[in-house]
Amino acid sequence: MNVSAAASFQVPYPQTVKANTEKSQLEKVDIPVMDDRIRLTIEKLRAPRSEPRNLSSEKLNEVEDFLNTLESLNGFYDLPPQIKSFRYSMIRHHEFQANLMLKKMEGIYSDFKKDLQNKWSGLAHNVMGFTVAEDGQLKVTSPPDTLTARDEEILNTLLNEAKGLQPLTLKHAKTVIELIQLDKPQFEGKVKLDLSNFHNMIDYGLLLNKGALDLGSSDSWLDQLHKKAEKDPSERKQGLHIEA
Repeated sequence: MNVSAAASFQVPYPQTVKANTEKSQLEKVDIPVMDDRIRLTIEKLRAPRSEPRNLSSEKLNEVEDFLNTLESLNGFYDLPPQIKSFRYSMIRHHEFQANLMLKKMEGIYSDFKKDLQNKWSGLAHNVMGFTVAEDGQLKVTSPPDTLTARDEEILNTLLNEAKGLQPLTLKHAKTVIELIQLDKPQFEGKVKLDLSNFHNMIDYGLLLNKGALDLGSSDSWLDQLHKKAEKDPSERKQGLHIEA
């Protein structure tokens, strides 16, 4: 064997092996640990738009929380714009669906008032509206000292028995709550809305009586939310600004 050939097979000095090993360890990138739920959400975010993705604001929040724990977004740079784009699409879809629901509710509520006038004329002349209670049932609203406890009991029963009104209104309320959760730049840390306080924030009777179906209208659900949150400090934080 010639010297040059033998030299090519020499074993490196131990110090060289150690240095190379340490260098390779330093160059390794830690793979972040994520649970299957987050992994699945990320896969759906990256899937072609033509595929159904079935994502909620809760799932998007989980991915955002995961990204916030990372020292680097290496390998995940595509996700923040994907999340932002998907949120925007979901918001537009929810707004469209909510508007369709309100139009259906408008017709049902109009029939309810006509029926009330025919069968309960003594109650029909009162100023009143309705909202969604914490248990999902419809609840009559009115100025103080307008209705007796018995009047409220009767009207609550009639409202919840009106064909299709209760499930449709509850569905709309949940859609509005989801919209508030989705639109983080506009609402996060500024307003709180869920079924526990919905009845204090939005009056559907006021909205429908005024024909305020459009978000830009006075007394629309968005306008009511804005006014109530400004009026009640417990429902907002300083600097609330809600735009239609």
